[in-house]
Amino acid sequence: MALLFAPIFPGMLFDAAARFAQNQGAVPAGTPIRDFGWASTLVPEKFGGVGGNLSDLASITEALATHGVQLPVIEACAIAPILLQAVPSDIAQTCLAKLCGIDASFLPLTALSSPLKLCTVVARQLPTGYELTGRIQGVDYSSHATHHLIVARTEGTPDASIFVVEQARIPVPSAVFRTMEGRKAADFDLASLALPGDACIAKGEAAAAALNRADNAALLLTAVDTVACLAALISHTVTHLQERRQFGVALSGFQVLRHRTADMYVRYLAACGLLTHAYGEYERSAADLSRTLTLMKISLAESARACAEAAIQMHGGMGMSEEVLATRLAQRLLASEFRYGDRLLHTTALVANPG
Repeated sequence: MALLFAPIFPGMLFDAAARFAQNQGAVPAGTPIRDFGWASTLVPEKFGGVGGNLSDLASITEALATHGVQLPVIEACAIAPILLQAVPSDIAQTCLAKLCGIDASFLPLTALSSPLKLCTVVARQLPTGYELTGRIQGVDYSSHATHHLIVARTEGTPDASIFVVEQARIPVPSAVFRTMEGRKAADFDLASLALPGDACIAKGEAAAAALNRADNAALLLTAVDTVACLAALISHTVTHLQERRQFGVALSGFQVLRHRTADMYVRYLAACGLLTHAYGEYERSAADLSRTLTLMKISLAESARACAEAAIQMHGGMGMSEEVLATRLAQRLLASEFRYGDRLLHTTALVANPG
């Protein structure tokens, strides 16, 4: 189906990812993130990466979201390399070279529903290394990783630390389940997980700065995913209304449905404007970037839910079937509200720090 909307982040990466997504199911088989080299997008060239920026990754995210394809691009291609770049250059060289290769893959062992800086794991320093204890709920479990990044709070302090842990050391998940939008997710209980001293790659101010950058990138890319889903959902809804007939006329002829579709379109335009503004603020490293992203998150969550509910209703009984792409896009929009903090959490944070 031809899109009614031009891409927000056009280019060769968008075209390549879109061609791949058109021929895939909701969750592609294989390891496309590794095979296409997307994980190295944000890695500087001196470390063996592409040396791209967030707009390059946004192009990939937008193309996949438009076609309803679920891949942990934000986690593997944004969060992981950003956290790894927080470490001293000699360690970063080793870790990032592995990330850009074909034999290793890194994924954060963090909850999809919480900001990265909200640690649920406590790290206790021992003479021989560290001991991690805590529960992490709702981790993306749809892709295999050879290494995991764990964020923990150092015992007795508010400081965060970042650990790189080999997959073999991670315990079996306590629960595995399917998320609202079709992702495979899992809960992990870390009970006195013993790690060597060199597993901690960053702590203190370096870790806090990396977590803040990763949180900002995750929120911005989640917004890209949301806006791309909105555009695709409106396109599919318009096509459905034009093709389906009732009482001898197309559904698109009913004024109330036309008005509801127009409301969805207005919400999309507003969301697109918010995303463009937020990306500009990110590009210039604005001092109030976190506040801008928080406000965008709150607004997009409301628009996404309203449009998802409207599209499901206008699709009638078909809107309850996951075989329909519009339904999967609506589910994705509803789930996006909870990615990296829902609007209640972000509203609370904004009230606590209005400046």
